[in-house]
Amino acid sequence: MTNMPVSIGVQWPSAEEARGCGRGDLRLAFCPGCGFIWNRAFEPGKVEYSQRYDNSLDFSPVFQDYARRLARRLINTYGVHGKEVVELGCGKGHFLTLLCEEGRNRGVGFDPSYEGARVQSTTARITYIQDFYGEKYIGYPADLICCRHVFEHIPDPAGFLSTVRRTIGQRSSAVAYFEVPNVRFILEKLSIWDIIYEHCNYFSSESLAALARRCGFAVLQLQETYGAQFLSLEARIADSADSTPSTGEELSSLKSAVERFSEQVQKCSQAWQIRLAQWHRDNRRAVIWGGGAKAVSFLNMLKITEAIPYAVDINPNKQGRHLAGTGQRIVSPDFLKEFQPQVVVLMNPIYRQEVEGELARLGVLAEVLEA
Repeated sequence: MTNMPVSIGVQWPSAEEARGCGRGDLRLAFCPGCGFIWNRAFEPGKVEYSQRYDNSLDFSPVFQDYARRLARRLINTYGVHGKEVVELGCGKGHFLTLLCEEGRNRGVGFDPSYEGARVQSTTARITYIQDFYGEKYIGYPADLICCRHVFEHIPDPAGFLSTVRRTIGQRSSAVAYFEVPNVRFILEKLSIWDIIYEHCNYFSSESLAALARRCGFAVLQLQETYGAQFLSLEARIADSADSTPSTGEELSSLKSAVERFSEQVQKCSQAWQIRLAQWHRDNRRAVIWGGGAKAVSFLNMLKITEAIPYAVDINPNKQGRHLAGTGQRIVSPDFLKEFQPQVVVLMNPIYRQEVEGELARLGVLAEVLEA
C-alpha cells in the first residue's frame, strides 16, 4: 500500500491540513523462520510523537473496564503493592495512574506525547518524563515495567527489549508486561484496518516469545486478550538468553494465513467499494464510529472522502479536528441527533454494544456495519 498517512495519532485543525499530512508506503515482509512481520518501507523520521499525538482509547467504558481489570490482575498476581512501577510509552497517563492508585505504588512514565493534567489522579507519587525511553534512563528501578502498544512502533525491537533487560538488572522478582496487536487476529480475521504506517512491527505469539527469550527473559505467561485483538506477555529475567527458533509446525498456520492475505485484502476492498457506490446511488448518509488508527487506515486504503463525511469519537480532545489523509471532521456522538445517519460503520466490533446503546440514547435509527 502506498501513500498512507504516517502519523495516525495526529489530528489536524482543518481538512486541508489533514489531506496534506506526511505519507509513506507499506511493504510488509514475513520471516518464515520466526514468524516476524515488518514494514520494509518504514522510515522512522517520518513519524511524529509529540503532544499533538492522541490515540487514547481510555474514554470508552469497555476499554476502561479492560484496563482496570488488567491493572488489578498484574498488581495481585505479582504482589505489586507499595512498589516501583515504570511505564514505557505511558501516553496521557491513564494506565500508570491505575497501577499507582490500585496498588499504592510509585510510578514513572515515559512518553513524548504526555501533556500533563489530563488525568485526574489522587496520588502525587507519579513522575512523568516527556521523552522517549532509552539507554540514558536504565537507572530507574522497577518492580513492574509495563509497555503497552509501543513495541510495534519501535524500529529496533531487539535493541529496545535489551535496554529494558538492562533496566531490570539482577532484580529477579521484577516483572515486565508487554502488550501488542495480535497479527494472527489481523491475518485470520481480516482485521485489515489494523495495518498502519506507525506499526513497523507485527507480532505473533511465536515471534514475541522468541524475541523475549533471545533478549534474556523467561516467559511467564503469553495470551490473547481483548477479544483476541491483543497479545500480552509477562516475563522475568532469565539466567541466560535463549535463541532457540520456533518450529515449522508452530508457524505453519501463520504461513498459510500470510499466503492468503493479499488476495483476501483485495476481495474485501472490492466488496467495500461496491457497498460505497451503492450508498452513493441511494443517497444514504453514513458516518464512521471511531477516530483512531482503524478509521484512518480504512478511509485511506479505500480513498473515502464524501461517501463518509464524519468520524464519531467520544474523546473530546479529538472533536472538531480532522483525520489524517482523508480529512473527515471528528464529531461528538451528539452530532448524530441532527445528522441522523442511515449507516454507522463500526471500526471495532468489541464496542458494538456500547455504540448501539449510545445510538439508542440519541434516537438514531441506523444500520450498524462492522468494518
